[in-house]
Amino acid sequence: MRRCSTTSDASQAGKARVGIDDGSRRHTGTAGTAGGRTGVRAYDRRVWLPAMIWTNLMRRRARTLFTSIGVALGVGLIVALLSISAGVQQTVNNVIHLGGADFGLFQGQVTELTNSLLPDHMTARVAADPGVKETAGVKLFVTTVDGQGSQLVFGLNPSEFPERQFVIIAGARPRADQVLLGDTAAAALHRGPGDSVTIAGHTLRVSGIYHSGNSFEDGGVVAQLALVQHWSGRPGELTSIAVIVQPGASTSQVAARLERRYSGLVAVTNPGQAIQVDTTSRLLISAGWVFSVVALLVGGIGVTNTMAMSVMERSQEIGVLRAVGWPARRVAWVILGEALAICLLALAFGLLLGWVAAQLLVTRGALSDLVSPVFGPSVFAWGLAFSLGVGMLGAIYPVIRAVRLNPIEALRRE
Repeated sequence: MRRCSTTSDASQAGKARVGIDDGSRRHTGTAGTAGGRTGVRAYDRRVWLPAMIWTNLMRRRARTLFTSIGVALGVGLIVALLSISAGVQQTVNNVIHLGGADFGLFQGQVTELTNSLLPDHMTARVAADPGVKETAGVKLFVTTVDGQGSQLVFGLNPSEFPERQFVIIAGARPRADQVLLGDTAAAALHRGPGDSVTIAGHTLRVSGIYHSGNSFEDGGVVAQLALVQHWSGRPGELTSIAVIVQPGASTSQVAARLERRYSGLVAVTNPGQAIQVDTTSRLLISAGWVFSVVALLVGGIGVTNTMAMSVMERSQEIGVLRAVGWPARRVAWVILGEALAICLLALAFGLLLGWVAAQLLVTRGALSDLVSPVFGPSVFAWGLAFSLGVGMLGAIYPVIRAVRLNPIEALRRE
């Protein structure tokens, strides 16, 4: 009799602590077993799980915050990594299809895309391949234009196809000592035909404004190939060779044949091949994935530790919930919900952290000045998947511990 009385007292005390009551208090006029069961069902309907989850997390605000920060570091790393990877691929896609080219030829194993160096005379040799219709030498130069840094200058030959496809919407095509501005660049620089611009310390006249329909090209400045080679200190050197294949020819087969013929040359036919050229991006992306896996494990351990401690501290309350009729699966949902709530909070912090980290890596790091992080839907989807994955992984052990808790033993604990 004493044991039953003690258990009953603990149960009532536990109910008061978690803010619940039995059916007899909430539903007058019910009696016996039927009345008790009705009361439990009514209680179940009135308890709102999100509110209970939020209340439980707020009991240990500091622990919840620090666990969220730990997971947020992993989310931020994933977001920064994927946004930079998408930015590299977008830049490569713009470069290899410059002027409508099918693919581009680059020097292999360079630290960044703009460091690729190929000799001028290779353009004619590549053009002699039976599968090649046209070739064009391209020199990319990132420099200061009218005091604005990191401006892209295209060095092109007027007789080759990239410059021929530009539509001149104002002014005329340039002479040897003149330049063209893309319409986006002209708007940013506030320059038009007849104005002068200063490029890398050299002042030239703007002959016209062009439009290509490609934002990458329209945001640049076009000058004679020889001039850009001189400004960059690399006379006779190209960044890449743009290639258009013959109608009916296979782009991949032509590209593979050129790679076999010229050792050290890389034919980039799609943006995913960017890491074959840009070793800095390859190292960054490879290292980023390693750190992301480590962050996943560390975040999962952190969530496991937090939720296991929470279950241990609230074992009597869990016993009360089981005693008044809660099934094990509902207790499991509460624990899992708390873990996921921590990780969703971490997602918000992580997205902001990832955005800041990506901007710093691009502006202060060793990446090419042409690369800008791209925050597309897939980047946010991966961040969400990472945070939810950590939450579910970290909740496994605490959920098992909670559902296996014996209600009678739990009610005896103080």
